[in-house]
Amino acid sequence: MRALLRRQSLGVRITLTYVAVAAGVATVLSVGTFVAVRTILDNQRVTSATRQTILGLLFAREFVGEEPERLQRVVSLLQAREGLEAMVTEGETWFSSAIPLTPDVVPDELSTLVADEKLGYQSVEVDGVRTLVFGAPLPPAGVDLYLFYSLDDIDETLSLLARTLFVVSVAGVVVASLLALRVGRRILLPLAAVSSAAQRVAEGLLETRVEAPSEDELGVLAASFNEMASALQEMIARERRFVANVSHELRTPLATLEATSGLIAAHRAELSPAGREAVDLIVEDVSGLRRLVEELLEVSELDAGRAHVAWEEVELRALSEAIVRRRRRAVPVQGPAVVTFADKARVDRVLGNLLDNALAHGRGEGVRLEVGHEDGWCHVRVHDRGPGIPPEDLPRVFDRFFKTDASRGRDQGGVGLGLALALENARLMGGTIEVESGREGGATFTLRLPVRSAPPEEAGT
Repeated sequence: MRALLRRQSLGVRITLTYVAVAAGVATVLSVGTFVAVRTILDNQRVTSATRQTILGLLFAREFVGEEPERLQRVVSLLQAREGLEAMVTEGETWFSSAIPLTPDVVPDELSTLVADEKLGYQSVEVDGVRTLVFGAPLPPAGVDLYLFYSLDDIDETLSLLARTLFVVSVAGVVVASLLALRVGRRILLPLAAVSSAAQRVAEGLLETRVEAPSEDELGVLAASFNEMASALQEMIARERRFVANVSHELRTPLATLEATSGLIAAHRAELSPAGREAVDLIVEDVSGLRRLVEELLEVSELDAGRAHVAWEEVELRALSEAIVRRRRRAVPVQGPAVVTFADKARVDRVLGNLLDNALAHGRGEGVRLEVGHEDGWCHVRVHDRGPGIPPEDLPRVFDRFFKTDASRGRDQGGVGLGLALALENARLMGGTIEVESGREGGATFTLRLPVRSAPPEEAGT
């Protein structure tokens, strides 16, 4: 049961708790009220019946004689003058005021008590009706008097009370349910707001804040969240400024390094084999450093919101073929010519990154590009038949600085920014990138862009 409740939402659990408590309280109060009222009414009836029994007993003693008809006469007089249901017994002989009243309805305990010449009473069922039976001895010896008091009117009152208590209990549970919904809504709305705000912060909207609904615990929670968001925003802002400053400061010495390495590489043939190997390493490392600085500068531009989209007509198949030619690799490009409006330079960088990944990390096996369009979207798919991407890494391949394990060789170069920048560039143009990886290896990255016949309206703003 606990496991089932844990799987329910907090709102459902709050409502069920309120309903359960309300039902429990209503049940306890109803049962307690019913038992108390029944006890009071029964005690009142016993007190009243005791007085009537004593009066009836005194009356009966005045009319008990020795003649044979005395038993019937006492029963008749008690019924006629006192309005009592009575039965008089003498040995095996008995007379009663009603057919159901026979010695068989008298409990043995009460008969024994009366035989000991004592007054007593008990509750019994007579013809389906709860009845009080009082018994007492009469003179002469051996003659006993039993008086019967129906509790049917009390049972009808208790039945009405039970129905009333049931209706009131149900109404109480309904009211408790409505109250639980209201209280749950009051509690959950701020929590939902905090959860939504946390999700927006996780998506990069660091300026998100939560309005404090009150000064209670929920207000403290909202204030704490806002403080955390502000601290996080300031920390990330400092990191972004640091990255931007470092990247800009590296451009000048990097340009010097490129010029110097290029000059040395121009005289590569004059060097010894060890010198040529060293020059190749320098040129390769400087080229890698240049790509890193360019990626960091692009990250700074995107984070600062300064990215500009230069919309122009782009033919995706032709652009894909040009990207392949620049890499001097035999990579087939399939599909029709598809034209859309996009930022040609950004599409070039995105497809170039996806193709480089397929060639380098997919071992260059079965690499091909597929261009197509459907349902208002155009796409370029980059396939490879490499080792694939582990399923646990698929949700994170577009995270900044994330690198999968050695099965796709991400440790061979780069710092894990390429795919993150590719996705952000695709989103700038209203598109996205999807990734699939088969169980038996191979990966497919798909760039999707809306099919446009003209630049979007906001392009000019």
